[in-house]
Amino acid sequence: MTTIINATCACTTFTYQVSLPTTSLPIPRALCLCDSYRRISDSYDISYISASMDIEPSDYALKAYKVSPNFTAYFCSSCGAHVLGKGNGRESWYLATGIWDRTEGIIEWTGCMWVEDTLDGGISVWFRNIEESDGSKRALKRWVRQAGESELIPEGTLEVLPEKEKKKGTENLKAQCLCGGVKFYITRPNAASKAVRSPFPDLMKPYHSTSSANPENETWWLRDNESKYLAGTCACASCRLASGFEIQPWAFVPLCNIFHEDGTPLDFERGTLKRYESSKGVWREFCGTCGATVFWHCEERSGLIDVSVGLFDPSEGARAEGWLEWWTGRVSFAEMAVSKSLVASLEKGLKEWEQKR
Repeated sequence: MTTIINATCACTTFTYQVSLPTTSLPIPRALCLCDSYRRISDSYDISYISASMDIEPSDYALKAYKVSPNFTAYFCSSCGAHVLGKGNGRESWYLATGIWDRTEGIIEWTGCMWVEDTLDGGISVWFRNIEESDGSKRALKRWVRQAGESELIPEGTLEVLPEKEKKKGTENLKAQCLCGGVKFYITRPNAASKAVRSPFPDLMKPYHSTSSANPENETWWLRDNESKYLAGTCACASCRLASGFEIQPWAFVPLCNIFHEDGTPLDFERGTLKRYESSKGVWREFCGTCGATVFWHCEERSGLIDVSVGLFDPSEGARAEGWLEWWTGRVSFAEMAVSKSLVASLEKGLKEWEQKR
């Protein structure tokens, strides 16, 4: 018997159906937190499943980018979604799990790997346990590389990695995609940051149950005495299908606080940026060379930009807590998640992390 998976990117240019042997399920997979994929997925995570597929990337207008000497990623040149990967010397393809129509019972999430690249543990500090279908809980693991070895070494209590010094208190926070075709920086909040007008995001007021109206013009994106920006995680179908990954962390930064590397104000036609209109009046920018997700913005709040957190300088620590305050009350659009057990684990982990702080 086989289990059928339907995979598609946001614009549906890539649509593929793959059969997995039912006896091989569930397939254990860990989220990868390495520097390379953090700058590409910008979501701190990447998961591929090896599958036997008769496929030609050029038939789907896919663009290739060599992530490392041993691995090439393929993303949709129209919407930017990462869909395939291939290792040197391997005949089978890897299919990105974020574009699947279902993962429950098919993937067994095991934890996070390459945690040391985050400097601060990244999102691994939020993934502690996952609930099985029978109601029992299973601990999620974390792995770090052992010096001189290529194998992953289990690590169960990591919170901070002191062997790598993190920078703090910098004047500007730099950001770039993996290939360097997109480079910019953000500045600290200022008077202009408070002049922006925006409704509340789903992160704070779920659209399915409450109004997002902000009649008092609360500057909800400014935190910690207006010294930091709000950041949160999203599991909506649009983010998932436009990136290829399960979870997308965003930072809410006013347009007036984002500048190109040369100091000029941000526009969306510089460097290797490409634009995809995911719905009317809603745009996403990604790097046309490496496929990194970069920005999300819309007509309704044109002065406030969602910035992919994974692009920020890792020397700050992957969570960039010197600049960002993370929302722990909810994962945005959690009800739309395909990997519901994974997102439920994230939501619970965020709340527990907040309680311990």
